[in-house]
Amino acid sequence: MKDSIDYKKVAKEIREIILETTRTNGGHLASNLGVVELSIALHQTFHSPRDKIIFDVSHQCYAHKILTDRKHKFSTLRMTHGISGFTSPQESPYDLFFCGHAGTALSSAIGMAVARDQLNQNYHVIAVIGDASLTNGLTLEALNNIGETRLIVVLNDNGYAISKNVGSIAKYLNEMTRYYVYNRIKNFLKKYVTILPGGKSFIRFLMTLKQAIKSLLLPSSFFEHYGLKYIGPIDGHNMNELLENLEFCKRQNRPVLLHVKTKKGYGDPNAEKSPEKMHGISLTSHHEQSYSTIFGKKICDLAKQDPRIVCITAAMAGGTGLSLFQKQYPKRFFDIGIAEGHGITFAAGLSKAGLLPVCAIYSTFLQRAVDNIFHDIALQNLPIVIAIDRAGLCANDGPTHHGLFDIALLRNIPNLVIMQPKDTDELEAMLEAAIEFRKPCCIRYPRETKIVSIKNNSINEKVCPKICLGKSEIVVQGKDICLIALGEKVYLALEIARKLPQFSFTIIHGRFVKPLDHEVLLECAKHHLSIYTIEDHVKSGGFGSAVAEFLIEQHLPIHIHIFAWPDTFIPHASNNEDLENMFHFTVDDMVKKIQTDQGCMSML
Repeated sequence: MKDSIDYKKVAKEIREIILETTRTNGGHLASNLGVVELSIALHQTFHSPRDKIIFDVSHQCYAHKILTDRKHKFSTLRMTHGISGFTSPQESPYDLFFCGHAGTALSSAIGMAVARDQLNQNYHVIAVIGDASLTNGLTLEALNNIGETRLIVVLNDNGYAISKNVGSIAKYLNEMTRYYVYNRIKNFLKKYVTILPGGKSFIRFLMTLKQAIKSLLLPSSFFEHYGLKYIGPIDGHNMNELLENLEFCKRQNRPVLLHVKTKKGYGDPNAEKSPEKMHGISLTSHHEQSYSTIFGKKICDLAKQDPRIVCITAAMAGGTGLSLFQKQYPKRFFDIGIAEGHGITFAAGLSKAGLLPVCAIYSTFLQRAVDNIFHDIALQNLPIVIAIDRAGLCANDGPTHHGLFDIALLRNIPNLVIMQPKDTDELEAMLEAAIEFRKPCCIRYPRETKIVSIKNNSINEKVCPKICLGKSEIVVQGKDICLIALGEKVYLALEIARKLPQFSFTIIHGRFVKPLDHEVLLECAKHHLSIYTIEDHVKSGGFGSAVAEFLIEQHLPIHIHIFAWPDTFIPHASNNEDLENMFHFTVDDMVKKIQTDQGCMSML
């Protein structure tokens, strides 16, 4: 059956589907193109979903989806009510876990394999991990715990996370390519020794010689120290090699690791030439207006003035806007790989020794470093700036990537300063202020903005004023209703006021989640009938919760309502607007709520 399959034709068709869909919908291109043959071989060798194939990150799951009954739906990738860009158990029994963060596959695979054995069941567990995952602490912890567990680890080694891999493990994997030389010598001896006179008597000698050659050419395998049988590296685009080696792994009764060398972007010349640039295809057209770009430029300006400023990224130099800093200040730039917790504690060490670290990390990935922020930065009260990129909705990527939880995770930690700008001008001002505050400071902001500058909108016609610690901005002064918004939601507050001309609104841009502007909040509570807060964050534990907690403590008779995202995991969609409509988080929804509230209050 396997011999009758035209694997090249199947791989070509899958690549064409991936290329066509990502051109239309965006998505993770280069990483998925690189694992087409591997995905075919996995599904040809194993019987999923009975056999459990667990992907790490799932930047490599598109071919898997196409091969598992979702070819006809693949055109809906990352669209509203379409299929997810990541593995999703809600979508298909072939997807075992939500996998949006690196490093989770091996731990979960070990857990499934141990449970299988304890329940006396019989199936294979296969963890497909990327080489970048080996920079992640969770993967190393899992390796330490693997013991005698029977499972298969497939290491997809393409030399990249999103940026090119860095660090000692990346160098080690590169050196492992010398196994090609070893394998060729081994295969030569195996093939020709038996035709020699008395060849069978050389078997023991051959085994001894094999180990001698291995020891001569290679250091002891990193993985074998953890108890895994190491195989490879093999060509990840050669179907015969893949099938032969996966069948061998299938017969093993111990933990085994198959090292597969692939080329990121394989099959598309543009993606092969620029794998970092083509890692993810974005349909957004506001790159020059993005907060990430403005952040990167401003940090370079500040670094020019202060040689103590250094920048840290967790394998996301391009995504966080730090590529420019990397180019201009290479000795002051640190890419620590997919290891956010280490990056934060590393920054603490830099700060303790006299530097001014700036860590740029996506909101969703910062979740992995909360303990490090608590224990190593806030407890020490160290002057470090954490730039929280992609805060708020990330519509296409969905629940694993929405930045809707960072405030709730961080605002209960003493010493932290948490702020959010309403536009890119204010982001620049907040970066200047954060350096001057000499405190642990978090600045959260979304990816893109439609607001180019405060000089071009109705809020203010002057350059952004100096940011004062814990001070909000009174945008409009009124007397009936107070709208307190965080970040760009202040523009939504202005629109609400325009749609309700019968009320006199005070509109405040909160700026600071922590410390709150208690003075302004007390004035608002004393002189208004109602306060509404608006934020791009979950309601529980967010900015509105902080405002409500403070006002409740003051025992003031004030009506408070929080406009925020509900206590659920928000799905993916084509755009933010679809999600806002789905969850009744639009201007019209807020206008109706305010009208209803005020109508009820007037009847009392």
